[in-house]
Amino acid sequence: MTSTLRAHNAEPYTGPSFPDDCSASPSVNFNLPLPCSLETARIKLVPLDPSIHAEPFFSAYAASPSLARYLPISTPTYPAFLSFIEDFIIADKSSVLFAIIDKTKEGHDAPLAGIIGLLKSSPQNRTIEIGPVIILPAFQRTFVSSNAIGALLRYLLDTPAQGGVGFRRVQWTANTENRASVRAAERMGFRLEGVERWSWCLPPGKEGKAVDGGRGSALGRDSAVLAVCWDDWESGGRELVENLINRL
Repeated sequence: MTSTLRAHNAEPYTGPSFPDDCSASPSVNFNLPLPCSLETARIKLVPLDPSIHAEPFFSAYAASPSLARYLPISTPTYPAFLSFIEDFIIADKSSVLFAIIDKTKEGHDAPLAGIIGLLKSSPQNRTIEIGPVIILPAFQRTFVSSNAIGALLRYLLDTPAQGGVGFRRVQWTANTENRASVRAAERMGFRLEGVERWSWCLPPGKEGKAVDGGRGSALGRDSAVLAVCWDDWESGGRELVENLINRL
């Protein structure tokens, strides 16, 4: 059985039906069919449950201010972080946030390795963006990032017959100053397409570009735009990602 989403003047989106589809859960509220977990041998992605994951993630995040340097939003307090989850993720059906669980440490004190999200999901156009991606310091330079990103790429770019949702384009955007983020995307098969200038008005305290009078006082940000598309995926992209997932 498949699920169908329709849009005016667009081919209806027909995707898979997962037996454990949690997309309609009030804490998820996502516009694509979504299994309750996406897994590799070493990590598991589960929709972020604020009552379970928010406090341990924010405690580790707040202890490492450098994690927030290039993010175009500001959540300096725990209530602000909860508001971000509720108002900008759960309230927006085109977005979902996952907790990254390190399965190799399940049963230990700190299996939560970070968060990763999906934004701007368009079933009609079969396009989506990965972000934010925040890997906590204890799990950086390990298999966690490649496995988390790889699990999402499998879900997004594999066809329904292969267990995915059959999307055509997966986008990644990053502050142009954040070379580590651009390199991480390129390593996973994303191709740099260009720069979207003045893409964000930044909150106070963020580094950015000044603008002249009459256009607001907030500093601005340029964003590097990268993407991996279905034809990239079918022309070696899947094999690249599988090799990175399984790399020791």
